[in-house]
Amino acid sequence: MSLAYDVIPVTIVTGFLGSGKSTLLADVLKGEVARDTAVLVNEFGEVGLDHLLIGEVDAQTVLLENGCVCCAIRGELKEALATLFSRRARGEVPPFSRVVLETTGLATPAPIVATLLGDRVVSSHYSIGAIVTVVDAVNAGQQRARHPEWLAQVTAADRIVVSKADLAGAAALDVLEPTLAQLNPAASITRRTCADDASVILDPAGNAHDFADFVRRTGMTAQEPRQGGSPLSRLSATPAHRQGLASLEAFCIEFDEPLDWPVFTLWLTLLLNRHGDNILRVKGILALAGASQPVVVHAVHHLVHPVLHLDAWPGAGKHEAPRSRLVIIAQGLTRDAVAASYRRLCRHLQTAEALID
Repeated sequence: MSLAYDVIPVTIVTGFLGSGKSTLLADVLKGEVARDTAVLVNEFGEVGLDHLLIGEVDAQTVLLENGCVCCAIRGELKEALATLFSRRARGEVPPFSRVVLETTGLATPAPIVATLLGDRVVSSHYSIGAIVTVVDAVNAGQQRARHPEWLAQVTAADRIVVSKADLAGAAALDVLEPTLAQLNPAASITRRTCADDASVILDPAGNAHDFADFVRRTGMTAQEPRQGGSPLSRLSATPAHRQGLASLEAFCIEFDEPLDWPVFTLWLTLLLNRHGDNILRVKGILALAGASQPVVVHAVHHLVHPVLHLDAWPGAGKHEAPRSRLVIIAQGLTRDAVAASYRRLCRHLQTAEALID
């Protein structure tokens, strides 16, 4: 994927309080590799501390204070992005080519995505590069049980980084990592190390590496629906949370034939208009009729990201026909119901076309 010079990808780094977001950034955003990175750090409360922990980062750092970036200061986020771009244009800061936004641990990503996509000025200069969620392996169980923000952060992620793996132990990781994979099969999952590859933070989503992993994961999901006794039930949770989790479905829909793009976009628009409040995440790689290159779609609730185009199909063999795969994470919706809605729309459109003919 290539971006115009003046359209800058924004990576959102999120994760619950104490998960290790600032430490990850401090390790990754160092040296030459991050010199063209601007960093926005948000904290909850009146006194900012994360910028002191990041400290030596070679980037222009702006601290957002006095509230949570996903609610009270969404206007300030817009202002900070606009100011950064203006300073860049005037040569007051280095000509950064990416922005990393670290959210407070109480943030949910969807309103931040809304700010980036919904504001005309911001969206003309910035695009969403990736959503990276840091998950605390030691405290994940109780955080998931008590805080709905944890689930929103996990299901919105393009990449999940598991921190404190050495403290949690093998048995806990054997439960946590399959749980994360089931909650968000569209995300890549890695364990935090002292020498994290900077690409975890700095590379935008939609590259061949990400989608080779996405195709591998969703291929398994499509063939192997969830069975009883899954790891989801083995993390401690309150009865109310277990009931809410029981209604959460993560599934993959595959399409054997190339998709008609106008028909697919009409269907997705109708689906999100009707069920967007209950759809946490949509991520797909699609084969379109008349096109040789795959198209990548992302959506969070009612918001659809700009379409991405890949140069080639990741992980496909020479004789393997590309197949569209669409991963959906939703509450109260099933794979069969969603797939049936697409088939119904296609039948209705074919009937209408026949009547016109």
